[in-house]
Amino acid sequence: MVVTLVVLPALASAVAFVFAAQLASQYLRRRRGHALAWALSLALFGLASAMVAFGVGIGWSSLVFGVYWIGGPLLNVPLLAVGQLLLLDPRRAVLYWTLAGVCAAWSVLFTAMAEFDPAVLAAASAANSIPLGKEVLGDMTAYKLVAPFNAAFLIVVGGSIWSAVRTRRWRVLLIALGVMVVAASSSAVGAGRDFLFSVLLAAGVSIMYLGFLAASRPPRRLPSPVAE
Repeated sequence: MVVTLVVLPALASAVAFVFAAQLASQYLRRRRGHALAWALSLALFGLASAMVAFGVGIGWSSLVFGVYWIGGPLLNVPLLAVGQLLLLDPRRAVLYWTLAGVCAAWSVLFTAMAEFDPAVLAAASAANSIPLGKEVLGDMTAYKLVAPFNAAFLIVVGGSIWSAVRTRRWRVLLIALGVMVVAASSSAVGAGRDFLFSVLLAAGVSIMYLGFLAASRPPRRLPSPVAE
């Protein structure tokens, strides 16, 4: 069981980093802001997943948990939402990137200022499990940011549905499905089902990227009628 709890997050990390590199390459070729935002989100997802594998397999420290907390529960969804907004409304890119910068600054600042409960981290390390943010951080701001940041989940899901309806590219809905799967993985940790968390983590990032690919493809153009 412990091996699975390490291997699946490590696999999710590898998949996320590969996808992030591809999206970054796409951004460099086309200069489309949503590809950069999604690349950053997937890179952070990969880093957070790697910290889960490290924490479960080797042990949780304040640094390991802090990197996991910033890259996963805090910043991942807001950056996905920024990518969705940039895809739908690129003219307001400055506004959306400013919001992303604020979220990033708050995430790093308040997590760095937080006092992690060493007893909770030690217990999770001994049990080869994933510690709950509520237990590690208590009522600190680093924990309270999760709820408002994760409200951006609605932007990702709603934007994916709107994009699919507008362009008739129904595979874009995979973005919403993947985000929901990853969100369900967080619930699995809260329910004490770390194995299910690992499975959903790996599945969610794979589903999301399939949706990203569909969203990034230019829509098909209908053939122009030939004048008679």
